[in-house]
Amino acid sequence: MKLTRRLAPVWACLAGLVFTSCGTLTSIAGTTVTPVPTIVHPHRGPVVVQYCADDTGSYPRTYFISANKAVASSLGQSVVPNSEGLVLYATLISSKTFDPSQSLAPFVIPAISAYPSLPTPLPTPPQDNPVSYSATATTVANENNTGITSYNAAMAQKTTELQVTQTQVANDAKRLTNWNPSVDSNATSVWGCLQLARQRFTSQPGAKYLIIASDMKNNTNVDFTRDFTESQALKGVSVNVIFYVCQTAGACQQTASQWQQVFKSSGASSVQFNDPSQSQTLGNLFGGA
Repeated sequence: MKLTRRLAPVWACLAGLVFTSCGTLTSIAGTTVTPVPTIVHPHRGPVVVQYCADDTGSYPRTYFISANKAVASSLGQSVVPNSEGLVLYATLISSKTFDPSQSLAPFVIPAISAYPSLPTPLPTPPQDNPVSYSATATTVANENNTGITSYNAAMAQKTTELQVTQTQVANDAKRLTNWNPSVDSNATSVWGCLQLARQRFTSQPGAKYLIIASDMKNNTNVDFTRDFTESQALKGVSVNVIFYVCQTAGACQQTASQWQQVFKSSGASSVQFNDPSQSQTLGNLFGGA
């Protein structure tokens, strides 16, 4: 968040201090009210995330757990002011990935309004009439104080609302960090994850992220459809494969290249593969805003 204090000195002068004809400062309204620093955060539009975690025997459980923690952390970081809603779907990659039983109930961050703007101060009245000037200046200073007081109260209320939402999201994110289903050793359907992403992304607007924690060893085509690439099923989607592991460097690169081709041919706007060490250093997986 960005803190700015540029208007605070202006308020201090206009709320309770005026210049006399000799150039000195004279108190008009008594105690002045100091505005708290403004908080400005760039606007973030709606976000939809499909996260898939490999729950099969070929994927190390330690990385499954680490990936869940990373996604939960990103969820918490996404509770920011001046943002529209965010929906995160979490799904197990298993022999039946596409089955509803493999997905948790969605994680939802509601829309959060921006912090209030500092009100424009009323200007100090001209000293045309020495008789009425003091009373007029006092009225202006009092009105400015009232505006600052209201602004400070609105800032405090927004901070409280944000903290409440952050707590609620953090508590809900425990469903991810505590997620520990039994391992499915039957098959690995990465395609089921992609098909779910297509289905969910199509029905909702906003920036879209596909996060996959897996070794990407798909060994069943039960969820494969030939039109996936032709329909540009991942058009505009940011794809990030995290905690990506394999046995040998050659096989690792080959598998990554094959899936990169699938993602790009299906319209993905960006594709990343991050090994465990790289994944540990990643920030917000959902765009950072």
